[in-house]
Amino acid sequence: MKIRYAFLVCFVLLTVCGCDNRTAGTPRAAPVKVVAVEAANAKAEVEYTFSGTLAAKEEVGVRSRINGYLSRRLFQEGAYIQEGDVLYQLDDRNLKSALDMARADTAKAEATHKNDVIYRDRLIPLVKSGAAGVQDRDNAVAKADESQALLQAALANEEKASVNLGYATITAPVTGYINRSSVDTGGYVTAGDTLLTTMYRIDPIRAEFSITDRELIAFRQVMAENGGDPKSVVFRLELGDTRTPYGHTGVLEMADPVVDSRTNTLGVRAEFPNPEHALRPGMYVNVIASLGDREVLTVPEIAVFDQGNGKAVYVVGDGNKLVVTPVETGRRVGNNRIVLKGLAVGQKVVTEGLVTARPGLTVEIIDK
Repeated sequence: MKIRYAFLVCFVLLTVCGCDNRTAGTPRAAPVKVVAVEAANAKAEVEYTFSGTLAAKEEVGVRSRINGYLSRRLFQEGAYIQEGDVLYQLDDRNLKSALDMARADTAKAEATHKNDVIYRDRLIPLVKSGAAGVQDRDNAVAKADESQALLQAALANEEKASVNLGYATITAPVTGYINRSSVDTGGYVTAGDTLLTTMYRIDPIRAEFSITDRELIAFRQVMAENGGDPKSVVFRLELGDTRTPYGHTGVLEMADPVVDSRTNTLGVRAEFPNPEHALRPGMYVNVIASLGDREVLTVPEIAVFDQGNGKAVYVVGDGNKLVVTPVETGRRVGNNRIVLKGLAVGQKVVTEGLVTARPGLTVEIIDK
């Protein structure tokens, strides 16, 4: 029994030792071979692209300055109107009557004042000769002054009546396209309240969009290098889903003075010539801001991949292990892509071997 037990123990020990020898002899997995290049600076034209909306240079609501009934509309809705063209005519019969009455009052006041002046001028010499009293002279002077004041009041009322009559003819305040009329003929118009229509001046036209504070700093740096000239940042437009280039370039018009802390952005307007009226308010456009040739960080385009919430590259880190690094990219330059944020000069990014790459994988960099 003892011999049998000793034999069993020896068999188990031999089995365990055999397993250990086989495990120890299994070779470790070799590092995956990849091609990597260093991120480097290069001279390239820097551009930023924004989503924007077009807006009229001026958007003017047309309103009446007096109350009244609309008697005529004298324009075609949607037409291009010149400044000063007649748009509406209000019923002006009462206004004409008021002007006639004001003119009659002026004539009466003028005649009274003329008679008072004659009497005053006739009385003054008589006082000097003693033929008339001083009190009579003073009364005559006061009456002439009073009638002169009444004449001035009558002239002011006449001017007011004339202006009101002129307000009955409503003209275009700017040159541009006119919208639909919101009041039909015969409708009652309230002074300063009733919106009759809206006019849009669209040459030049504005593109409105938002930029980050970092992009604003880049704009200001370029302008500072050019003596503060806003034209040193050149803006272009691309239209529609086909991103058709627009034929005129624009300039920076203004930027909001305050950054929205919720979005870290601020509103910006660029102004573009629109002589052919091809651009209309409300259109969605892509706005491209060109900062000219700058020193920028670039990596091969093939190294950049999507990771759901943005772009990223594989960087060969410590111990030759792969690290997924999110990056913010700019436009493509030849076979390279501009990296705006996320990388530093000299970091090695994987360009070949991405199919098998995964975070933490140990790799061997090979030359190609």
